[in-house]
Amino acid sequence: MSIRHTPVLIVGAGLAGLTAALLLAWRGVPSLLVEKRASTSRHPRARGVNMRSMELLRVVPGLEEELCAASRGELVIIEAETVASAPRKVIVPRGGFDLGPLTPASMATAGQDLVEPILLRRARNLGAEARFSTELRRLSQDHSGVTAVLRDLATGEDETVDADYVVGADGNRSAIRQALGIATQGPGAFSQNLSILFESDFAPPQGERPYLCHLRNAEFAGVFAATDNPRIAQVAFEYDPTRESPADFDDKRCVEIVRAALGARDVAVRVLDVMPWEMSSRLATAMSKGRVFLAGDAAHTMPPTGGLGGQTAIQDAGDLAWKLALVLRGHAAPALLETYHVERHPVAAMTVARQTASYVERMRPDRKDLADPNAELDYLSVAMGYVYRSAGVTGETPDDGAKAVSPLSASGRPGTRLAHVPLVRDNRAISTLDLVGRGFALLAAPGGNGWLAAARRLRERGAAPLEAYRIDGDAIDSNELFLERAGLQNDGAILARPDGFIAWRARNGAEGSEDVLAEALSRALCRRIDLKERAA
Repeated sequence: MSIRHTPVLIVGAGLAGLTAALLLAWRGVPSLLVEKRASTSRHPRARGVNMRSMELLRVVPGLEEELCAASRGELVIIEAETVASAPRKVIVPRGGFDLGPLTPASMATAGQDLVEPILLRRARNLGAEARFSTELRRLSQDHSGVTAVLRDLATGEDETVDADYVVGADGNRSAIRQALGIATQGPGAFSQNLSILFESDFAPPQGERPYLCHLRNAEFAGVFAATDNPRIAQVAFEYDPTRESPADFDDKRCVEIVRAALGARDVAVRVLDVMPWEMSSRLATAMSKGRVFLAGDAAHTMPPTGGLGGQTAIQDAGDLAWKLALVLRGHAAPALLETYHVERHPVAAMTVARQTASYVERMRPDRKDLADPNAELDYLSVAMGYVYRSAGVTGETPDDGAKAVSPLSASGRPGTRLAHVPLVRDNRAISTLDLVGRGFALLAAPGGNGWLAAARRLRERGAAPLEAYRIDGDAIDSNELFLERAGLQNDGAILARPDGFIAWRARNGAEGSEDVLAEALSRALCRRIDLKERAA
């Protein structure tokens, strides 16, 4: 049995695993990604990449454009009797997601069947190793690392891999979560479902097929989802496992179900694939244990209503990637990795609650038993306005304890996402969010030269990976929005993390000094920066 080492072993090649491999590779960190399936997803499954997820992915040059180019059709969600009938209700109208004032990022509508291969190819091009038909057999860890036994399902050969860290992105039935003894909380599975992927030349009377339809009629209750191929679509519905099983749905029966959903009795339909799955709401009680971290469905599962499941997976992986990279390179202490659970678990909780509430509202109004107080938060705040509190964030007082804030009302408060402010740098239009990515970034107000000088001295001493910019110096704020959206006076500054969240803020320059900024960086990196030692 051969033995090899990798800094990061990633188990599972869904959205979470592929994003982790890609963003680690972009940061120069090698990883080994393994997946027991033979290929990426054939089904569209999670649809689209929303703006917050794209903010994390667009740091890879050209990726945003490629994901958008793979997308066809506009995000339109309706409720109707059939696909052919007029809408009963428009949930998301055409043009309903114009968030240009909030973000520089675009939204891609491509399905998971197209997004995954793009992420995989990009990760491999940047140096990540990915193996399919490879199963994790055993996993153990101690204070120094993790040992995994992998099996090549084609040859039956085993290999032992020693990793510094492991990302468990192995789906809702996560063997890694179970091996770690991490329990889940929440309603659990509350329905069994089938997805039928089919090909047809059906065209509804009203013209273009909608992106997503919640359907209910005498013969069909479920969801229709278009794909990026105009001839291929998917319908999903619940079935009663006490009365039937997936084996009872042969091609003939599936064709009739599809026709009932379409509202077209005579249309030709070819069934391409049938996939059983369970609708569930679960949240792992912990998202990490030792050197192993759970991401995506391994950490949280939720109904697909609302489209945030895949986004939460991408954002879990984005959070892990920058923290692992800084720790592995010695810029941050291992304690930084403890902030992963502390920050992401509350986000997962309110996202699961919001998605579950949307399921009740749109599909099962009889399931009021699934209500959760976290679901009181509005969709946009859950999707883009969540607040981080951890040892890596220098909080301010008073703290209202809000789990999320509306991104429409950016405040610059530490723990919130850096507000998008249009800037011009080197005669090119950019955003404040384009100034962050690999390391930390200090954004100083126009009169914040003292903070700028302190940042540059810290960087020259090798204290931390840190870039520094003065607004209206290094980048021009022609709309004069930065001070208001960052909550600064003319000589203040903010420290932004690689994920675009604010780690620290000085509203003014009254306390501007290298010591103060070093203290903020020490907290953000969960390690002590000793200026005297660095200077020597």
